[in-house]
Amino acid sequence: MAKKRTKVGFVGLGVMGTPMAECLLRAGYPLSVWNRTAEKMEPLAAAGAKKAVSPEAVAKGADFVVVMVSDDAALDSVLFSEEGLSRGMKRSSVLVNCSTTSPTMSWRAATALRSLKVHYLEAPVMGSAAAAQEARLQMLVGGHRDDFAKAKPILEAFGKEIHYVGDVGKGATMKIACCLMVAAMVQAFGECFVLARKAGIPFETMMEVLHAGPLDSPLYRAAEQAIVNAGGRPTFLLKHMQKDLNLATDLARQLDVPLPLASQLRQMLTTAKNLGKGNEDYTAMLDVMAAWSGVALRG
Repeated sequence: MAKKRTKVGFVGLGVMGTPMAECLLRAGYPLSVWNRTAEKMEPLAAAGAKKAVSPEAVAKGADFVVVMVSDDAALDSVLFSEEGLSRGMKRSSVLVNCSTTSPTMSWRAATALRSLKVHYLEAPVMGSAAAAQEARLQMLVGGHRDDFAKAKPILEAFGKEIHYVGDVGKGATMKIACCLMVAAMVQAFGECFVLARKAGIPFETMMEVLHAGPLDSPLYRAAEQAIVNAGGRPTFLLKHMQKDLNLATDLARQLDVPLPLASQLRQMLTTAKNLGKGNEDYTAMLDVMAAWSGVALRG
């Protein structure tokens, strides 16, 4: 389907959603956008997007609608509220949920939309806001293969590594599992940092060791930058990571899977959020570890 004839709607213009929507504009798709906080639509409108008055208005006439919201409740609202997307989407259109939501929410959304002859894909993303801006996100897709093939050109506008994981629920599950690993790695970095720091090892020496050996990781390099460049724009909010850990522990209960590490990580994130760090970058976990250990994170 030619780009100029493929109409796309986008709902959710947060840290990740805005650069993803910008990628669609750069790729040449006619774009309609909506966000609960209306002023966030202005930069996209200036770049050529059409502002919509509601999710329903975004959906009308769209071949694809991409949703990037914070959690299950937000997805439920934009889909099924009085002026929700489900009231405006045309038959055979595709709803692409890029949010990190539960498999249960995906199954519910897919079932409800199917009754309206609307197709559903989950495509949660891995990567930072910078990766979104540069169209190099990793995407974990769940849904029918035919719907995936139909939507792939849209996904390629902002995704570089696009993985078809399986039926609805599989992409959401894979994303939740990956979020658990990310949180574990950040916590491990924090414990390594405070142990070495309190023993008097310079920060530069620590990072030299990590960069040179088998422990080198883009995620640890991001944590290093969070320490060196304090106060930068968050790449992923800590409160959203806490939400993802809640999803992991909920899913583990459903599947009867013991996740002892996930439970501890959830407590760590809850502590950080209750200390006022929910709207900071997820690497604010490091601030809590430093405070507990009586060492300075910076300086």
